[in-house]
Amino acid sequence: MHQHSANCQHHSHRPTGSPGKQTQLTIALLLIGGFAIAELAVGLSSGSLALVAEAGHMASDSFALVLALLASWAAQLPKQPILSDSLTGLITEPADVQPEPAWETWAALVNGLALLAIALWIGWEAIQRLQTPPEALASFPMLITASMGLLVNGINILLLHRGSDHDLNLRAAFLHVLADAISCIGVILAAIAVATLHWVWADGAISLFVSGLILLGAAPLVQQSVGQLRGIKDAG
Repeated sequence: MHQHSANCQHHSHRPTGSPGKQTQLTIALLLIGGFAIAELAVGLSSGSLALVAEAGHMASDSFALVLALLASWAAQLPKQPILSDSLTGLITEPADVQPEPAWETWAALVNGLALLAIALWIGWEAIQRLQTPPEALASFPMLITASMGLLVNGINILLLHRGSDHDLNLRAAFLHVLADAISCIGVILAAIAVATLHWVWADGAISLFVSGLILLGAAPLVQQSVGQLRGIKDAG
């Protein structure tokens, strides 16, 4: 415990969150969340599992951005109240010992487990499709939708890249969007392969690739969440 004079109140805890960062994350969330719904609808109507998988990947990015936005908001909350002694006029700042936000950690764990379930389902469907490829696929809707998805992700990459080199919260969101852009390129290639070479198996192959990307993002999230919850339990 330490003390400050009354004229040193400006040295108290300041919010570490950034309104600019919150704006970045909010715009990215609206773009990705809105397009994921459109992509799912086109994927189901065209029969493309790759587009459905990509919609699931975008949904996973939306969850990640929600968590990043919540963390940014939480960073702006004052950590501890500053107490004033009415007799001495001194400002007493309690020891800076803060419990981990268990609710946010639980949300991350649920998010990660849901992503694992989505990835496993997509992987299973992709293997089935590789074994029995469909007779035909609507490759043009696949190509147009994936191209628009790449454009959306390109905007978000430019948006989130600013500040991602020194902000771990933004960097995590940036990497999610970057992986999603890569999977969009995969769907574009699959659509071209289906249209020009009639490789209908390419849809299943790309779906399996997207499933792997989601697994790579979800597994560390689950591991880190479980580790933090164990730490919170041990500390309590």
